[in-house]
Amino acid sequence: MLIISIDAPTTPKLPKNKASLKTIAAIDVGFLSRKAATSVTPVAELTLENDVYTLTMVTTLKTVKLTFKVGEEFEEERADGVTVKSVVTIEGNKIIQIQIEDSGRKSTHIREFTPDCLIVTTTAEGWDGTCIRVYEKI
Repeated sequence: MLIISIDAPTTPKLPKNKASLKTIAAIDVGFLSRKAATSVTPVAELTLENDVYTLTMVTTLKTVKLTFKVGEEFEEERADGVTVKSVVTIEGNKIIQIQIEDSGRKSTHIREFTPDCLIVTTTAEGWDGTCIRVYEKI
């Protein structure tokens, strides 16, 4: 069952994706991967089948799928190829994902779904900033 599909360019809250670049640099994503991640226009789709959610982000460079059951820890390969442990919870219209690296460092991704957009707020240990990206429907 399709829950939501967002097909639109991203509109960062800060000029030139500065927040995004700093956030992904804080979790040790390499320079070329950072540049690629901030230059793409993703299509986001969230589906639910039985108790399994799948969040798919499709760009011209890569398709990233996050498949999970709410509250269950799982291994995830991030878009940069690093394997982390993740736990996802849902609170109302928000999907909250905690990623834990082998070093124990955590990053939090809150995806808030509204009728018109997807708002992704990211924080990471070792970085005192917040990245907010808004994916608007066209």
